[in-house]
Order: sequence, then structure tokens, then C-alpha cells
Amino acid sequence: METSTNILCGICDAQHVTKCADFWCPECDDGLCTECKTHHSFSKSSRHHDVISIEKYRKLPTDILSIVHHCTEHEKKFHIFCPHHDQLCCLLCISTNHKECSGMLSIDEMAKTSKSSGLLETLLKSLEDLKSNMDNIVYDRQSNLLKIKEQKENIYSGIKEQRKRINSHFDKLEQEIVKSLNAAELDLNMKIEDLLKELGEKSEKITVLQNNISDLKNYASDLQTFVVSKNIETKIQSEETYIQSLTKDERLKQHSLKYSQSEKIESLFHSITSFGLMSKESGPPSVEIKLEKNKQAQILTASLIPKSVDNVSARLVRKFQIPKGNSRMENDITGCAMFPNGKVIFADGGNKRLLIVNTDGSLDCEIPLSYFRPFDVACVDDTTVAFTVFKSSQIRLIDIKSRLIKNTTETNCSCFGITCTGTKIYYGNEKTVGVIEMNDKTSSSLVNLDKSISHFCYVTTFGEFVYFSNHDTDTVSCFNLKGEKIWELKDEAVLSGPRGVAVDRNGIVYVATGNTNCIVAISPDGKKVADFLTSDDGIKKPFKLFCDSYRDLLLVAECDGLCALFQIK
Repeated sequence: METSTNILCGICDAQHVTKCADFWCPECDDGLCTECKTHHSFSKSSRHHDVISIEKYRKLPTDILSIVHHCTEHEKKFHIFCPHHDQLCCLLCISTNHKECSGMLSIDEMAKTSKSSGLLETLLKSLEDLKSNMDNIVYDRQSNLLKIKEQKENIYSGIKEQRKRINSHFDKLEQEIVKSLNAAELDLNMKIEDLLKELGEKSEKITVLQNNISDLKNYASDLQTFVVSKNIETKIQSEETYIQSLTKDERLKQHSLKYSQSEKIESLFHSITSFGLMSKESGPPSVEIKLEKNKQAQILTASLIPKSVDNVSARLVRKFQIPKGNSRMENDITGCAMFPNGKVIFADGGNKRLLIVNTDGSLDCEIPLSYFRPFDVACVDDTTVAFTVFKSSQIRLIDIKSRLIKNTTETNCSCFGITCTGTKIYYGNEKTVGVIEMNDKTSSSLVNLDKSISHFCYVTTFGEFVYFSNHDTDTVSCFNLKGEKIWELKDEAVLSGPRGVAVDRNGIVYVATGNTNCIVAISPDGKKVADFLTSDDGIKKPFKLFCDSYRDLLLVAECDGLCALFQIK
């Protein structure tokens, strides 16, 4: 592979012509000048290769550049992935070393979804979890250092106060106890500082992996993304093991300094041989390590294997009915979302309330909103939800424990569907598909609609894509995070009056249709659609959908409050 400053065009070089490359083909593992790139794009064998500029090629990390698309043993292109050996194989590899292996997978099909499957987002979330845990531990350890220092100062102050009451006979004893105090502090400090130093080194490694993920998304080929993602996942698992191991040893225990004064010091000065007793104490850790173990359900290989809409099916887990409100209004459930713990929150515009339901379908609590008629709701974290309001351009965040509005963000017009991913809230309103960055509370337009919406729309996200259902135009669209349209489906025969939209971990899109009262499944590329759930499955008037991709659960909420939870198979 070329690594020198001047990368040559491989085709020209084979013809003994020295010419610098302007492009790089990762699949051919060769440089291309502008002229050869044109021929390369028309050639039947290479017309579908993803070519990048030399500038982008130079920005790729060494780990990505070292990935080759050909078997070094047989000089053949990789075609198959063997899950048993976790290995890329050419056709000769299969006939020689993998004759007995089963479950062989097509690399082309797996690589196609390496970026769209949400794998990179899962890896990024794992890295964010690791970084967050490390930051919490660093803060906790630094707080412990301050606590120990304060304890030392308090103890030392008490020693000095008592020291004034005794004579010079105790000078030596005072020096010994202070020496013991300093030694105890030093011992505890060294233990904590050693851990802080180790965490600093780990944190730097996490930062490097985060940068690699960013480079993968921007510059790497699909196969490079696939291979490096597996490598990064292994490293993440190693770091997670390390983080978990900290709770099993004594390094996260709360260390303290304790001083026990001699009971005889007041009455028997002449018999006192010690100023007191220094000891070190350790309590239970005050820092909690949080790792999202549910992500283990998204196994690497499974997340990359495309699943056909013809093969996907569902099993009913349970049905439950949302209880009616205290007002005379009927339930008007137009929004729902699931918390990480499995509880579900509903938006009931008819009764101006939010409801939280337990995992067994029983009512947990009801949050009255007084003046607000909620349309849709999204979970920001365990205690905060965002919701839109009928005929309102504002999106509000509410604390479900205190039931107080924490923040309000203004958009350009009335909002409808809403979803939350990381620090971003995506929403659909009359004119745009927009995004709110919660860190700085700014709102911006991702997609400007050709025509204003008069009824409603819904949005959801998966990986690097945003999905949008438009009830007015009977369409479901897929956009990337830059607002560029990837595909749009309009098929009035099966997609009439689309409502809620959700995506599973295989990238299959589910849409509730209002006019046909069923749920359809759309292939990840938007080219194929099939009936998924119908009246035979108990579906009557589906409105909002929510997919828990970690648990493979699909929640179907009907307007009158009849809800069904399905296991996607």
C-alpha cells in the first residue's frame, strides 16, 4: 500500500508512467489519477466502487489504511465472512479452511449496512458511557482527596488545640502523631492518585477511539468501517471489563482519616504514651458505574445482516388499556415513548395529561398539564421528557418527578411528532423537519418541506438517518443527518394516511396507516413494502409507534388508549 508523500496512480504506474494519484479506491487498494478514475467509474468490474479523494485518504487513521480488501494468502477478493472464525474469507479460503463452517455471510450485504445499521452509533454510545464513567470516577476521587485533606486539617486543628494544654513532655508524642497522620494521608493519596493516573491514560485511549469513529463515518469505506468497528468493539469490551473491575477491588472505596483520642489524656498526663491513634477507614463507593448492558442485545454480526421485510414477523406480548381521565373527554393518545427501564409514557391530548405505564401495563402515575394539550412525547433521560403541544411552536422539557417545566424551545411553527437521540431532539412541524441541540438550546431546520402540513407528521431516527411520515402527502421519507433525501416512498395502495413511524435494529421501517388501519414494514432502502400487522393481529386504529431496538419490541398505541406490545422476530 502507498504510504509515501506522493501517491502514484497504480494504473499509470503499471504502464511505466509516473503520475500522481488524485483519488483512492479502497476496494482496488490503489491510487487513481483523474483520467484513470473516469475509466475506473465506467468499468463493469469497478463502477460500483466507492472512490475517495487523496486528501480524504490521507486523513484516514493507520488502522483503517492497513485494511485490505483481498486475501493475502490467495490474492483473491474477500467475498464471505465466517462467524465461527470471525474471519473474512475469499472463495479459496472457503474451500481450504472453512469447509465445515456454517452460517457463512455475504460481505457485500453486510458491508452495505455497516454504517446504516446503527453499529457506529452504538459504539459511540459505548465510548461515551466509558468516558462518562471515567469522568465521574475522577470527580469522585478528587472529591475524596478534598475530603481527606479537610479531615486532616480538622484533626490537626484539634491536636494543636489540645497541645496548648499540655507541657513540653508531649512534644515528642505530638510529632509522632502528626507523622502518623501525614503517613496515612500520603498512603491514601498515593492509592487514589495512582488510580487517577491510570484513568487518565484510559481516557486518552477512549478519545482516540472516538476520533477513529468520527473518521470512519467521514472517510472510511464500508468494509473498513466494518472491520475497524469490530476492532473498536473488542477494545470497548476490554475497557468495560476494566471499569467493572474497579468495583470489585478497594480502589473505589471511600477512604477516610480517623483519629481516636486517648481517654486518659485529661486526667493522667504523666502516664500518656501516645497522643492518639491514627487509622484509615474505607466505606462503600459513592460513585455509580453505569453501562448500558442492553446494547449487548445488538450483536455485531446480527446488526449487519440485512433482514427482509418478507421474513420479519411479530408475537403479541401483551395488550393493555390506558385508563380514561377525570374529564369528560375521551382518550386522545397521539404520542408515546419508552424509558430505558421499560416503562412507557403517553401523550393524551384529550385530557391534557401525560401518563406513565409500568412494564406490566398498569398505571404508574399521571401528570396533568393544565393548559397544554400534548401531541407527542420523547424520553430525554430517566427523569426528563420532551413534548410537543397542539397548535404550538414550542417544545417543552418537563421533569417527571417534580412535574415542573425545565426548558422551552421556540421553533418556527406548530410542531407534531418528536424523537430524542443523544443530545438532539428531532421534530416535525408544519414547514420543516428540525433539530434542537439541547446543550446550547438552539433550534435549526434540517429539511424544508415543499408544502406546509395541514394535518400532522411524525419523525424517528436510526443510526445516521432521520425518518419522516407525512399524512398530507401519504409519504414516508428517509434523510441523512445533513438533510439530504435518501429515499421517499409513496404508495397509496399500502401507505394511505401514514401516522406513527418506527425503525428496528435491522433498519426496517414500520408505519401505522390511518386509512387502511394496519402497520406496514418498509425495507431499509425504501424499495419494498409489505403488510406487517393487520386487523387479524388485533390492530384497529393504530396511531403512534415506538420501537425499542435493544429489546426488539414494537409498541402500538391507538387513539382511544388501547395499546399492544409486540416482540419483533
